[in-house]
Amino acid sequence: MDKKVYQESNNALDTLSSIWDTMLTLLRAITEASNNSLRAEPDLVQLQKHRKDLDALLEKLKTQASWLQQNKNELDHSANDVSRPELDRVLQEQNALRQESIQLSEQLKRLLSQSYALQFQMDMLLASCHDQALAKIP
Repeated sequence: MDKKVYQESNNALDTLSSIWDTMLTLLRAITEASNNSLRAEPDLVQLQKHRKDLDALLEKLKTQASWLQQNKNELDHSANDVSRPELDRVLQEQNALRQESIQLSEQLKRLLSQSYALQFQMDMLLASCHDQALAKIP
């Protein structure tokens, strides 16, 4: 059972990595659509596909997390068998990974907000150019 818990934990971590990759892909698609929005219609179908992929991965991660939560007692029993220095090392590694995850999430949020701010500025510039053109018409 311990092996299955560890295997499911690794699968959950792989899913988390896939979620990160999918988020980056979605952000790139949003940025590209935002950049091209003045020249062409955005490909909403592609954006929705990326979003559905992300939602599916998040649902998979929730399922894996709930399974791990239900079976953590098995892991707790085997954790007593692990030597203290190894446990400390693993906990330090877990904390480092958690901090890196938080930093990457914050960076992702900043990138997304910058993309929205840039889109807003582009819209304002376009409106200003349009108003300027109307003002020149006698």
